[in-house]
This record gives sequence, structure tokens and C-alpha cells, in this order.
Amino acid sequence: MPGIANITVQEFQARVRRFDRSYVNDWNTWIAAGDNNRAAQFGAVLRRWQACRPNRMRRTQADRRHAAPYLEDLIAQSSKFVGALQNFDIRVSSSFTNQTKESLENLWEVFRHLCYHGRARNGLAGVVGISKSVILLTEGRVGPAFDSKVRGHLEIRALQNAGQWINALRTVSEDIQAFEGRNRCTLQDAMPSEFARLHGGRIYDMALGPGS
Repeated sequence: MPGIANITVQEFQARVRRFDRSYVNDWNTWIAAGDNNRAAQFGAVLRRWQACRPNRMRRTQADRRHAAPYLEDLIAQSSKFVGALQNFDIRVSSSFTNQTKESLENLWEVFRHLCYHGRARNGLAGVVGISKSVILLTEGRVGPAFDSKVRGHLEIRALQNAGQWINALRTVSEDIQAFEGRNRCTLQDAMPSEFARLHGGRIYDMALGPGS
């Protein structure tokens, strides 16, 4: 599993610093937005991240592109499950409780409907759209986003259901724990100082995600 378990802090920091700056800017815009025009910002970021390609992603009600549900509806449907993950820490195996599993399963079901049109996956969103939605709404607690770049690093195939997604998150947790044990520091301690306040899922996403 060629994640981060066998690299040094210096190598880890080099990976993070290579992370595509446009994604950093998108993240900062999302976090700064807060509740201000939240659904529109959510959609704008996910479209830039190509979360639903090749299907068409849902829009806000104001966009008048399709029938309900709209992005506002999906965010509202997910809020209870996102709230249940406020104390989730991908670094810690004890975070994977029955409640966590149930919340993640429900989030998978909500964001399967992120698309409103398309032939891929019978018109539904896949793990890329789902995991990118969840990493945004949990502010980086639940991550990484399992795009092809991250899956390639971890040598895992496309994830087809919630159970496989949860197992992949457990694999990430084990990889982080191995890195921390090898380097005798936490993931946050290993980060370049300008990113040290990020949550673990987002940090891991940057380490394995696309470089500039």
C-alpha cells in the first residue's frame, strides 16, 4: 500500500507543497464562505473538481436547470449525518464506530443523487462525487476524496458502494497511523505550518492528490 506509511516527514511535506494550488484556493474559498450562499459555493467547487463527470451535476433551485432535489435539498438531507461526524478523526481507529458507519452509509445514499442526468452509473454519482461532497461538508474530517489519483496511490479500484468506501477510509486510517508511528509525530505536526490547522482527511487528500 504505497500511501504515506513509509515516507519521511520531509518527503510528506514535499508532497503537500506540490499539491495543485488551484485546489488549495478552492478549499480556502469554501471554508471562508461559511453559510453565505452555501449551496452555490458547494456546486461551484464540485464542478471545478469535476465531481460528476461525465454526468450532469445538480444545481441550486435558483439555477432552474432541473426538477428537485436541488443542491440545497441534498445539503439539508445530509446535515444530520454530517453533524454526527463532528468528532470524527481519520487518524484514530476508534473513530470508526457503528454511528460513524451508519452516518457514512447515509451520506453515500444522499450524494448518490448528486447527478440529475447522464448514462454513467445509471445517472447516479460515484465515489468521486460522493467523497468530494463529504470532504467539503465535513471540512476535511472525512477524506480523502477518492479520485483516480488517490486510488492509484493506494492501489485500489473504483469503489462501488458505501461498504467499500468505509473500508477504504479504514485503510487510510491505518496508513496514517503507520506514518505517525514511523516518524513519531502526528499528521498535523508533520504538515507545513501554513496547513497545520487542517483536519486529517484533508491533509491526507493533499498528500496523495494532484500535484502542480
